[in-house]
Amino acid sequence: MDAERWFACELHCHTVHSDGAFTVPALLDAARGRLLDGVALTDHNTTAGCLQARQSRDPVVLGGMEWTTYFGHMPVLDCARYVDWRDARPDAIDEKLRAVRENGGVCGIAHPFQLGTPICTGGHWDYRVRDWSLVDYLEIWSEGVPKLNIPNSRAIRLWTSLLDRGFHIAPTFGRDWHRLAGNLLPSACTYLRCPAPLTAAGMKQAIKAGRTVVSAGPLFTVETAAGQTSGDCVKPGDLPVWFRTDLTRARAMGEDRFVPREIRVYTNGLTEALRIPVSDAVQEARLHVRAGGWYAATLWGDTDETPGTLLAVCAPIYTEN
Repeated sequence: MDAERWFACELHCHTVHSDGAFTVPALLDAARGRLLDGVALTDHNTTAGCLQARQSRDPVVLGGMEWTTYFGHMPVLDCARYVDWRDARPDAIDEKLRAVRENGGVCGIAHPFQLGTPICTGGHWDYRVRDWSLVDYLEIWSEGVPKLNIPNSRAIRLWTSLLDRGFHIAPTFGRDWHRLAGNLLPSACTYLRCPAPLTAAGMKQAIKAGRTVVSAGPLFTVETAAGQTSGDCVKPGDLPVWFRTDLTRARAMGEDRFVPREIRVYTNGLTEALRIPVSDAVQEARLHVRAGGWYAATLWGDTDETPGTLLAVCAPIYTEN
C-alpha cells in the first residue's frame, strides 16, 4: 500500500432496497459523477443492496445498514453478525451499541436533531446513551449550511460537548442520499484519511480513528511537523501546524462558489484557540495546546448564497493529560 491520503466519501446512502430512488448501479454512477472515492451503503434496516455493490472499486463501497427505529436512526457499518435492532429500547441502547462493537461494527448517529414524528419517524435521536465511548461517529452536518440550519448547529454543539467530556467521536457529513434531484452543495462530503488504494477496511478504520473532515466541498486539513493529524494525540506545548486548503475537487465539479477567508481552531468549551486569515493553499501557524484538550480546525468563507459561513470542520487533534 502507498502512503495515506485523503479520500472523498459519502457515508449515508439509500437505494430502492429501502426508500431511495437509486438502483445500486445508479447510486454508484451518481457517486462517480460527484467524484466520490467511497460510499457507505446504509439502507433502512436491510443490507440487501450491499451484496450487489460489494465488488465495486470505483467507488469503493463500505457495507452497512441504517437502523431505523421510533427513537433514532443509527448507521451501523460492516458488522460481522446481524444485531437485532427491533427490540432496542430508549433507555438501554448501550447494550446494542456494545453488541455491534463486539461484532466488529462501527456505530454512528444520523441527523440527531432532525424533526421526528410525524415528519420523519424516529428521525430525532431520543435514545439515552450512557457510555458515549461506544459511539464512533456523529453526523454533525446533514445537507444545508450549518449557519442556516438549526439541526446542524445543534448537532455541532452536541459533538463539542462530548469532546469536552473526553469522548473521541469522529464528525461526519451525511447527505442522506436518496436521489439525485434536490440536493444542496453537490461537492459536500466526508473526507477520510486512508492508505492508498482505498478499501472498505481503510474507510472503516479511518472513521474509528477519527481521521475525518466534514466539508461543503474544499479539502481542508491540519498536520503537525511530525505528521500528526486529525484523530492523533500530541504532547502539550507550542505546536507548529500546517493548514492546507485544496479546491481541486470542487472546481473539477464546476463549483467555483467557495472563497475561503479564515481559519479558526476551537478547543474545550468551544473557545477559540487560533484565528488567522487564509492567505495561501498551505499555511504554517503556531498553536499553543494545553494538556487534556481537543483542537478542531475549521475553515470559514463565502459561498454564492452565504458569506462568512462554515466550509469545513476537521476532527480534532487531542492532547495528552
